[in-house]
Amino acid sequence: MDYDVGIYHLSRQFFTAYPYQQFPEIERKSSRPYSCLLVEYFDDLFLCIPFRSHIRHKYAYHFKNSARALRSQSGLDYTKSILIKDLHYLDLSAQAVVDPDEYKETMINLPRIVREVYRYLSDYTDDLNGIQKLHPKEWQRRYGKSTLPYFNDFLTAGP
Repeated sequence: MDYDVGIYHLSRQFFTAYPYQQFPEIERKSSRPYSCLLVEYFDDLFLCIPFRSHIRHKYAYHFKNSARALRSQSGLDYTKSILIKDLHYLDLSAQAVVDPDEYKETMINLPRIVREVYRYLSDYTDDLNGIQKLHPKEWQRRYGKSTLPYFNDFLTAGP
């Protein structure tokens, strides 16, 4: 599987376009930037998977080898992924910095992470498009607190 990846911060433009009042599931931290693993999903659509300190569900890649992971269950949270078409939503002026051990673990496990997040997104898209409907309780468990419903327009258009 071919894909392009990078680690970035979301820009102020993104947060202006997606205000908290309308998009409460999008993570916001005023004290630090929103760091994410950016994965090309289609030619003009990117998936931004956030690095998070505390993840207590299974729809994520959980880090195992960092000191932070041992303290706080850190990882890459698929449920809070953001779809981006406008690259102005990435802050290219500052280098994104993440825990070095978590960066290394991300790069080593990149094929697995990409496969898992694509599966998570594919299951959502199949349900959204009526291809493979999930039971309402299963949908709620997987996507009830997800950011994906904010990007339905991107996902119903197809690749």
